[in-house]
Amino acid sequence: MGQNCQPDQPIPWAKPAIDDAELNEVVACMKSGWLTSGPRVAQFEEEMAARVGRTFAVAVSNGTAALEVALRGAGIGRGDEVIVPALSYVATASAVAIVGAKPVFCDIDPRNLGMDPTSAAARVTPRTGAILCTDHGGNPCDFAALLSLAERCRVPLILDGAQSIGAMFDGKPALAHGLISTVSFHAAKTITTIEGGMAFTDDPALARRMRIIRSQGEDPNRKYHHIELGHNFRMTELQAAIGLAQLQKLDMLLANRLQLAQQYRAELADLGLQTPAGVPGGQNSFFLFSLLVPDRDRLVQRLKARGIETRVCYPSPLYAQPILSQYKTEPCPVAEKTCDAILNPPMFFGLTAMQQRRIGQELREALRQLDRNAA
Repeated sequence: MGQNCQPDQPIPWAKPAIDDAELNEVVACMKSGWLTSGPRVAQFEEEMAARVGRTFAVAVSNGTAALEVALRGAGIGRGDEVIVPALSYVATASAVAIVGAKPVFCDIDPRNLGMDPTSAAARVTPRTGAILCTDHGGNPCDFAALLSLAERCRVPLILDGAQSIGAMFDGKPALAHGLISTVSFHAAKTITTIEGGMAFTDDPALARRMRIIRSQGEDPNRKYHHIELGHNFRMTELQAAIGLAQLQKLDMLLANRLQLAQQYRAELADLGLQTPAGVPGGQNSFFLFSLLVPDRDRLVQRLKARGIETRVCYPSPLYAQPILSQYKTEPCPVAEKTCDAILNPPMFFGLTAMQQRRIGQELREALRQLDRNAA
């Protein structure tokens, strides 16, 4: 795992921590003859639920599917509004639209780039059916404030926790908060099943309904008897086999990400760049290391030319996405300002101190070049 790159080699933004452990699990799965959803999926659900402090876990084919089964499981549909943060991946809002509800965009908290509870409260109407928050890059939301808001409004809080695994708030896993939480196991995530996702809850009736929705709406007690419209969102045994091997590495991978974040802070300390510190009680799992930089797009191109891949998570507020522009909203100035400045350097297991120094040096020189050009 984590082979070192030579100084002149390209540095990717992310890569999965895959080795013989995953290969052995996949081979054993293939030899078992059981490839569709079965005992490995059930074991992965059980182990993940225990890890994140939940009673039930429902494994699905990807993180977007997890959001859809969560929203539908909670009864969200036509006529409902769902409050979502303006800064997130498109699936946070598109899943709301897919189930027939209306995404209502609120601004973000500059401390963690997650949902601003005050802005969310200002968006509540009699049609509000749920509040759907995100932990941006693993930096936890202010769950105390958001849960209080949801309780006052008598609507569920749902966490789009695609990037939340390992994040903590007030001593509890971030994924333990809300009526439902979800996670993604995309190949770039802290742990992966290549594609895959999961929804968590402590409500047995809700868990049962989400399982029905993910499996063509079939009655779990009566084969080929379908009691509501559903999808084939099932996770395969091969995905679960990879996930079980990855889960054994989670503590190591989280410790490594914390170390990488600390190293970035040390390398970049003299540059005066802002990085969100988080809210009191929150513990960042550092799926992303987020920087706010001047002239971001030019920096991205310079770093790319020097062999350093970065990401911009995300370059525009959700309401500026063409597919979502129909949902009119009040401006979200903090999100807009953040989208213009955010930059995410490489974060993955195997990123070396030498590579991080190189990234820091290239970023430092790029900023100097911008200063010279502006002079």
